[in-house]
Amino acid sequence: MFKTLTLLFLISTSLFVTGKQSITTLSGFANDNIGKEVRVFFIDDYLSQLRTQVASTVVEADSSFKMSFYNSETRKVRVEIEDNYFQIYLQPGGDYKLFVEATSPYVNEKAKGVEVGFYFLGLDSTDINYKILMFEDAQYNFLQTNYQPRSIKSTIFVQKLDSFKLNITKEYQSDTSQFFKIYVKFSVASLDDLAFVGHRNEYEKFDFYLKPETVWYQNDRYMGYIHHYYKMYEKQLSKNVNEKFYEAVIQSSPSLAMNALGGDYSLKNLKLRELIMLKMLSEVFFTKDYPQTNILTMMDSVSNHALFKENKIVSTNLKYRLLDLVPGTKMPDFILTISGEKKYQSDYYGKHTYIQFVSKEMKNSLNDLELLYKLQQKYSKNTQFITILVADKNDPLLKDPIPFIKEHKIAWDFSVIEKNDPILKKMNVSNYPHYLLMDAEGVVVAAPAMSPRPNNDYETIELTLIQINRKYRSYEEDERR
Repeated sequence: MFKTLTLLFLISTSLFVTGKQSITTLSGFANDNIGKEVRVFFIDDYLSQLRTQVASTVVEADSSFKMSFYNSETRKVRVEIEDNYFQIYLQPGGDYKLFVEATSPYVNEKAKGVEVGFYFLGLDSTDINYKILMFEDAQYNFLQTNYQPRSIKSTIFVQKLDSFKLNITKEYQSDTSQFFKIYVKFSVASLDDLAFVGHRNEYEKFDFYLKPETVWYQNDRYMGYIHHYYKMYEKQLSKNVNEKFYEAVIQSSPSLAMNALGGDYSLKNLKLRELIMLKMLSEVFFTKDYPQTNILTMMDSVSNHALFKENKIVSTNLKYRLLDLVPGTKMPDFILTISGEKKYQSDYYGKHTYIQFVSKEMKNSLNDLELLYKLQQKYSKNTQFITILVADKNDPLLKDPIPFIKEHKIAWDFSVIEKNDPILKKMNVSNYPHYLLMDAEGVVVAAPAMSPRPNNDYETIELTLIQINRKYRSYEEDERR
């Protein structure tokens, strides 16, 4: 009995310590972003580039921000402050303090999606960011010194590159970070893609860099190399392998496709082969050579029965990307609670529908409610309007939205959802305000759609709403004739 209790205590203690070591903290100062939301996103996979939000906070009045979240492995993440962003590497258990710079004065202050600068407020030399910064600096200095236009036809560069690789290998051979070693290896591997006499051919690159490795799904340098090496790989297959791969797609069979690709020298590794099969399927999806329905069926199968669990995620995400919200595709099904009742996507058929996503924490998105009110008053005959407010899980508006509706004079469909609601991922909503336009048959017209607020060219959604009115008016006139 005593031994059993001791064992349980040791296990629980181990789990507690492991969990604590996996908590990463990100804090700092963002002087030009007071009151704005800061969000951290993990990259689900590097083929689809889909992201999942794992933490958020608001920049306080003193310009500080802080958030902690679970992170089990070293990875690159995207940090967004309102519409702009920066990227950083995070280690499990890391404690990072940053100063986020203002948008460059050379960039329009209204520009969105701009990468902003930042710097660390104290960074240990054992941290992954420090190591990468030092390595990238060494690699940049090497190229700046040795790779000139004349290097393309000179064998001297080959000798210097070999020496650089040897020195780098020696310098980092005792490093304990597997992520960093793989990062360095495939950064150096990309140098072999430069144009110069004596560079390795594709088979030599595979043997030297890829063959010894497993698949490093969260290492951006490795995945970048994979993306380049196997880009449009279907066209590089031998005739025999290509024909078998095509026949596998015609039969909607992932297993036949895997067997076919096993005949390619660079796809002997099963885990890598399954990943590249998915990449190839996504690349040929929009060609006229392969039936799209069959490809989607294959991806469904891999999502449920992949040989490797990581590829299940990749397959699901790639299929989502293929059916992304692009004009002409069907709007994903959704369910909203409107005035206490469930409403579905199909309930909005018959008219165009303009959907607005806003956040209580983003003042700019709330300001758009007044603009939407004016549009709804003018164009509601032929266009339906929906506002979806994204709130914290404990927000009282989730149970009673009436105070917000009265405050903002909302006379159209209004729903409050939590930040983790699946509809946000389905609709690719990551910034606020966000707009979508759906036609009378549930087909995407614009995603994202234009805002009621003028853009840099003084354009708004109103012109589109006017055109929709004209379209329905012409239908009515045709029916009267």
